[in-house]
Amino acid sequence: MKKLFFLFASMTVLFCSGFFLTGCNSNTTGSQTASQQETADRTVKLDKCGLQYQAPQAWIAYEQTNMLPITNTTTEGDIYAQVQYNYVTDEGMQSLSTFSDLSDTGNILFPFGEILVFKEENLNSGAVQSEFSKYAHKEQIASQQGYVYYILEQYQGDTSSFSEEDKKAYEILSNSMEDLKATVSTYAFDETAVKQAIEQIRKTLSFSAQTLEGQPIDSSLFANADYTVVNFWASYCYPNINETAVLEQLDTTLQQKYPNVQFVQVIIDTPATNAEAVAKQAKAEANADFISIMPDETLINWILQNLEGLPTTVIVNQQGQVITEQIQGVRTLEAYIQAVEDVLSQ
Repeated sequence: MKKLFFLFASMTVLFCSGFFLTGCNSNTTGSQTASQQETADRTVKLDKCGLQYQAPQAWIAYEQTNMLPITNTTTEGDIYAQVQYNYVTDEGMQSLSTFSDLSDTGNILFPFGEILVFKEENLNSGAVQSEFSKYAHKEQIASQQGYVYYILEQYQGDTSSFSEEDKKAYEILSNSMEDLKATVSTYAFDETAVKQAIEQIRKTLSFSAQTLEGQPIDSSLFANADYTVVNFWASYCYPNINETAVLEQLDTTLQQKYPNVQFVQVIIDTPATNAEAVAKQAKAEANADFISIMPDETLINWILQNLEGLPTTVIVNQQGQVITEQIQGVRTLEAYIQAVEDVLSQ
């Protein structure tokens, strides 16, 4: 069963397009996101790719209700940066806001415009051409540092499910891409600095969230011990994949034998009423009282970019930086203790 987690907040969003975590122990790949910042005069700046433009006035009526921008930057693919603006119906937005189980984003996200940034030599690559094929109009709008900037308009996907109100809104947003295009400008960006920033994000866990019991918690907890074992799990793995009892034994063993190492679990499909109930049930059955974290958007963003499946366990230092390879799948208590001892022996 596929689980997609969408993070959205009108014009300021961190997101990585195309990410999902399947069932448990799946294989997916990821890239890193760039933040999109809008100033008071509606200037949108993306420093990681040196792109600037004005958010059209026509968007204002929809930014808080039916728009979802997706901004993605990677140093590893044929497309360096992608800024996609999507229309979402009221029903689709409700599904996203409740973290529903989604298997077909084509019925949720309807792009109305996009900007692509890529190396000139990648023009005919499969990734670029695949993105081009979604739109009737493609136009190069800038170039610098060996990169070209294209704006894509007139989405060719199926919008037949739209109501009359959706059709009107979608047409307004689609037409506004011409206003956006007229304001585009570029400026120099540091590729090396971008790569270093991406690597730092990839290595570091950061969050300000709540525990499963509703208590505030943030990544400063990592400073409470020399090392922290972090296990990532989801309620939808239950009951088939459920190592809660082993993890409770791990938490107890660490407290008794290695007090400078602590354990926490992140339940990636919370906060959500049903998921929280299942997670609490799993802990109650195992008499577990270790810390369970309901992730915020920043932590979910890290999860989407870095995890290949569930369950996955990592060990981090006091700064929240991952210092071990990912431990994927269910393991025995002895295997987890051995991983801790390997870190302590270094």
